[in-house]
Amino acid sequence: MKVRLVFHDWIDKNQNPVYDTEEGIELTMGSFHHGTVFEGDLELDEDRAQDLKKAMEKGYIPVFYVPIVAWPLDE
Repeated sequence: MKVRLVFHDWIDKNQNPVYDTEEGIELTMGSFHHGTVFEGDLELDEDRAQDLKKAMEKGYIPVFYVPIVAWPLDE
């Protein structure tokens, strides 16, 4: 399943928004700002794909992130 991942916002390690901080202002002026779209692949079996589709049709919004332990991606 091919998906587009849309960046939402920056939060700190305690999951608090950083928008009104000096660091947050700098971050939102960079490549990763609200609305930035990234192309990616999400591998789902048919059951999970249907679960995701049903939830999204009901208006629920999934939030994706890339944890630091996932880097580098090519290893």
